[in-house]
Amino acid sequence: MVWRRIRELAIFDYLLVAGMVIMSLLVLVNVILRYGFNSGLPFSVEVSRFAFVWVVFLGAIVALKDGSHLGVDSIVRKLPRPLAYLCFFVTHAIMLWCCWLLWKGSWIQTKVNLGNLAPISGISVGFMYAAGLVSAIAFALIILGRIYTALRGTLPFDGAADHPAGDGEVPVAPTRDGER
Repeated sequence: MVWRRIRELAIFDYLLVAGMVIMSLLVLVNVILRYGFNSGLPFSVEVSRFAFVWVVFLGAIVALKDGSHLGVDSIVRKLPRPLAYLCFFVTHAIMLWCCWLLWKGSWIQTKVNLGNLAPISGISVGFMYAAGLVSAIAFALIILGRIYTALRGTLPFDGAADHPAGDGEVPVAPTRDGER
């Protein structure tokens, strides 16, 4: 139930869209002001740079949450079930370790740069590094949710068996005769 709530949580999707809108509007308004009125928004470069960093990390969270990240599981699908579970748990343990490294490095950079202010906008540079903190925690929660689901007996790639082919393979496109 908790995992279903995390998966359905769309706050990261909305934040991602908000970041894209902010970046696009700032750049568009700045270009119009520079070329049309020989003016500009001095803070737009810094704010759009901060928004870009957050959009990248939020996009990675959304990709991991939705399972749209790049993953190659063709070998694991062919393994016997116990070995598939072993591979799953080993890779997810490595991913949790990477989350720890990301969190630790982001925490150090956030603390070091918290007092540093961007020269024009005055925003703390630590805010930019905090994107790594948020993403490391979100990654870890998503990975722990997947481990919990696997402990209950379902591997993430088991859903491919729901395809019409029924054997875990992705179905082939139908031919002219309607056969596969």
